[in-house]
Amino acid sequence: MSTTDQFLPALTPYQEIQAELRQPGQPLPASPAPSGPDISIKPSTGLPAGSLLLGLAEDGLPLMLDMYDPAPGPLLVAGDGGCGKTAFLQSLARLSGLQDPGDIQFGVVTPFPEEWPALETLSNCLGVWPAYHPSANLFLHQLVNWAGVLPKTRQSVLLLFDGFDLLYGSDFQSQQDLRWLLMYGPERQVWPVVTVNPTRLGRLHGWLDYFHTRVIGQVKQSQNARLLLDDPPAALAGLLPGRQFGLSRPNSWLEFWLPPIEQGV
Repeated sequence: MSTTDQFLPALTPYQEIQAELRQPGQPLPASPAPSGPDISIKPSTGLPAGSLLLGLAEDGLPLMLDMYDPAPGPLLVAGDGGCGKTAFLQSLARLSGLQDPGDIQFGVVTPFPEEWPALETLSNCLGVWPAYHPSANLFLHQLVNWAGVLPKTRQSVLLLFDGFDLLYGSDFQSQQDLRWLLMYGPERQVWPVVTVNPTRLGRLHGWLDYFHTRVIGQVKQSQNARLLLDDPPAALAGLLPGRQFGLSRPNSWLEFWLPPIEQGV
């Protein structure tokens, strides 16, 4: 299966998707502006069951992850400080709520819980756990237990782990649970999405091998880019911080934009 097959399921003709996502009276974008395709995502937007909108490709097409297809595996989100890694996770959290209630739930582990209060109130949020608190370890272990049940249901769970490179877990059991979730979670409808700063990859020896799908934001230094990708595109240094990313899969690269989201989503 190609990357396009996995991330851009052709379930609706292009014009119909554009008509559904754009604001009333808004023309189709002829070419992407510096700020990305001018399209807003609305609460009423219908998406295929079990699909999660990651962003909008340069041509305005939606870039979607099928959460019932484990082939992409866990997602590594990487880039320089300020490139928008947390913004990407928060976008996923908001967009996961476009599904029917309960279809996609999310939980957050972060050393900076003060960045998440608005999203903690969303109906499909399982909780926001400070990464250094024992409750975060309990949540990871609970996800392993839930992974035995979720394949019998339509539900999926996003594990949004922000700042993995800062602390990735000193507790042995938590490291074991996280390794298990990275290896087996997606095939059991638990999807880890983990952020790292490439300048601190030295402490993550052995962990990067779990990630074949990588979402890369701006990386200015070529030596840091090569820590993430064997053959990084030159465009990495020019990606717009906070809005623009590249999706890397083996032998493929696709740039995309975070979509603007209307208030209330």
